[in-house]
Amino acid sequence: MGRPEAPVDDTVPARAAFAHYLRALRRAADLTYAELADLVSLPYSAAQLKRAASGKYVPPFPLAFAYASACLDRTEGGDLRRLALLHAQAERAEDEHKLRERRSTVLAKPHLARNQADLCGAMRDQWAYAGRPPYRRIQRETKNWVSHSTVHMIVRARTIPRDLRQYVAFLEACKVFGLSLEPWLRAWIRVCGFPRTDEEFARTTERMNPVVNEIYRKVLREEYCALLRRSREGEIPEIRELEAQAKRELHELIAKATLPVRPMAPVHRTRRVSRTISPAAVGIRSGLPMAP
Repeated sequence: MGRPEAPVDDTVPARAAFAHYLRALRRAADLTYAELADLVSLPYSAAQLKRAASGKYVPPFPLAFAYASACLDRTEGGDLRRLALLHAQAERAEDEHKLRERRSTVLAKPHLARNQADLCGAMRDQWAYAGRPPYRRIQRETKNWVSHSTVHMIVRARTIPRDLRQYVAFLEACKVFGLSLEPWLRAWIRVCGFPRTDEEFARTTERMNPVVNEIYRKVLREEYCALLRRSREGEIPEIRELEAQAKRELHELIAKATLPVRPMAPVHRTRRVSRTISPAAVGIRSGLPMAP
């Protein structure tokens, strides 16, 4: 009598359920792993088949299919559709488990982004918070709109998305949907600005779903109204800088257009002495009455 199998690893319930299903098939066929290895169509060893039913990982579907087919050939009424369903559920559960294990606890803060470096850092934090999904997986989920090389550049803080559609696609692949996109859209407008032309706005919105388009229009209206309000109150640093630059240019222009004035030459180099006519000079003695 051989050594009994180790208990199934139930860390991931769906993965454990798939392992229990494989073990049940082997017990129903009354096969050892060595006998099962002789019956499978592909050259899998007994150790590989035993590990496939351990519950520690999800085996590749060809291995699971060969395992189940060899068992079902010895029994009646087997159904491989259940095998495919359980295998798909186990793969999804294992992916979610890996994401949770790699997930960061640091929340992204797009409302604090003021430049491209801040925005890139917030996107990197969101990617880590979503469980650091693989670059190829993001490329598949975005339907190649965001390539794996672009994801690598964003995560390494070397670039930001080339346009709003790529930006939204990356965020949706990192589990940001619906109204949660609003602070991210505000950050994009602060960093990258408003659409420059109507054609650019139409080209951007036609590539996004209606929900995101409505949120984007709402954010555009609110940010534009806030911009007008701040410009009237003189709170925008760019406007103050433009005003200061205009004043400097005006002063420089006035200085260039003004002719230098020569100082007036002194008329007399000696001090002018004021003289008055005395009574003695006209024959009047002091104390005598003046002649009529």
